[in-house]
Amino acid sequence: MQINIKILWIFYRKILIPAVLFSLLTTLPQGLNFKNFSLGFLFIFPLMHYFIYELRLKNEYLFYANFGFSRRQLWILTLIFAVSLKLIATFI
Repeated sequence: MQINIKILWIFYRKILIPAVLFSLLTTLPQGLNFKNFSLGFLFIFPLMHYFIYELRLKNEYLFYANFGFSRRQLWILTLIFAVSLKLIATFI
C-alpha cells in the first residue's frame, strides 16, 4: 500500500505543480478565492495530465503499469481528484 502511494506521488508531482500554478494564474483576474481556484483546477489538472503524459512522456505509462496502474486507472484518479476538490469548494 505504501509503495502504491509513493508511485502515485511520483506520477502526480509532475502534474500538480504546473496545475496549481496555472490555476492560480487563471484565478487572479476573477479574485483569488478557493471556489474560483477549484474551478480552474477542475479544467487545468486533466489538461496537464494530457499534455505531460499523453504528449510528452508517453512511455512512462509502462513504468506505472509495472506497478499495477493502468492508463485508465491513472486518468480516473486524476478526474476524481479534480472533481472532489471542486465539490469540496462548492460545499464550503
